[in-house]
Amino acid sequence: MAKSIRASSHINAKAVKRRGVFQKAVDAREQRISNKLKEDLLKQKLEDLKKKEEQGINMDVDEKKPVEEALKKKITTSGWRDGRHHVYKKAKLMKQSKKKTSFTRF
Repeated sequence: MAKSIRASSHINAKAVKRRGVFQKAVDAREQRISNKLKEDLLKQKLEDLKKKEEQGINMDVDEKKPVEEALKKKITTSGWRDGRHHVYKKAKLMKQSKKKTSFTRF
């Protein structure tokens, strides 16, 4: 009788294949991609430096300005978000807070 794909023997066999056979290919691919990205980054930085040298820009002064501007801006992450479910929750809470908890009869 055939075993399902959820059987432990099938799961173990797939794990062995993944680790032994396919993982080598994945690692090699990741290494090639990372090396290519490093080379591209170095090329970009060299081109930027050449452009700045050609323009005669003082790098020390100009590179500090964006950092100072970024530090001046204050980013807050607290508060309600703009999603529909957040708006619904906020409205529901506001509605509950307006209700009076005590009821008196006259």
